[in-house]
Order: sequence, then C-alpha cells, then structure tokens
Amino acid sequence: SRSRQTKLWESVPNPKFLDRFYDIFLGSHPRIKPMFSPTQMAQQKQLLKTGVAMLISHVEGKAAGTMTLDRIGKSHSKKKLNIQPGLYQYWINSLVTATKECDTKWTPDIERSWHTVLRAGVDYIVEQYEKP
Repeated sequence: SRSRQTKLWESVPNPKFLDRFYDIFLGSHPRIKPMFSPTQMAQQKQLLKTGVAMLISHVEGKAAGTMTLDRIGKSHSKKKLNIQPGLYQYWINSLVTATKECDTKWTPDIERSWHTVLRAGVDYIVEQYEKP
C-alpha cells in the first residue's frame, strides 16, 4: 500500500506548488539561484516531482527509489555538480514550506513526518558527496 507521504505528495496541487517551491528555494540562499538556468525550469519541475517521489520510495525501502537516489547522489557529488551538503537544508525547508502552503489539511504531525522522510533521503544523497 502507498505511504502517507506518497499520498500527500500526489495530492499537492502541482502547478501552484512547483512555482511556489522554486520561488522559495531560489531565494533561500544566495548560492542557489545561480545553479539553475531559467530556460530549464520546466524540466527542473518535472525532475523535482520525480525526485521527491523516488526519495519517498527509497525511504520506504524500494529498490527503484534507491537506484534513483544513487544517480542523484552521483550527479550532485563534489566531482559533478558539487552541491554542498549544507545547501540541502534549504531544499528541505523550501519543500516543506511550499507543501504546507498548498496543503489545506496540513498539521504539525505531517510537517514532522515530511522533515523525517526528506532528511533520510537527503542524508543518503549526501553520503555520496565525497565519493570518487
């Protein structure tokens, strides 16, 4: 059966949510906005939708999710995109804030649950930062 996170993620009103997430995220730290090309935002939004779904799958123990996070970890590592581990907290906070703004059934319990799941997935990605 699908997890609460999966159900919540699927219920987020995507067009409004994705725009709001990127508004928050790109303004959350001066080093983040220059990492994104304005011409590729449509593709980036699709990658976010898939990436979060796969992060949830990884946390649920599903191999497809773990394989996707392995790819993300490699592409975001020091040798590739060089996404510094400290920047992921801005991603988590921006995602939670945007989800909270777009979810009429939001509760403190849901917020804690999102932070736990996102942190677990991000920790897995960050483990690959220094790998050759």
